[in-house]
Amino acid sequence: MTWIALTLAVLVLWFASLCKVFLESMSASKPAFLNDGATSRRRNVLVVIAHPDDESMFFAPVINYLTSRHHNVHILCMSTGNAAYVLVQFS
Repeated sequence: MTWIALTLAVLVLWFASLCKVFLESMSASKPAFLNDGATSRRRNVLVVIAHPDDESMFFAPVINYLTSRHHNVHILCMSTGNAAYVLVQFS
């Protein structure tokens, strides 16, 4: 009985969030950050990635858009990309 209530609650939350997304996508308003008007100002944007080359595979359109709007984009990579080199210590 508990799993039925839990499944029903998850489905209700999913449906509510789906309705919210669809209703907001129909509105003509744009987020203030992406405003192309004269009042927009340069922003500092930090893109945090896990591996090298993630920015070119996944975030290239976003980075291109932000730099075309003259925002300052900084990329922080959380690894050095040397996963192929495993340090093995023999005792």
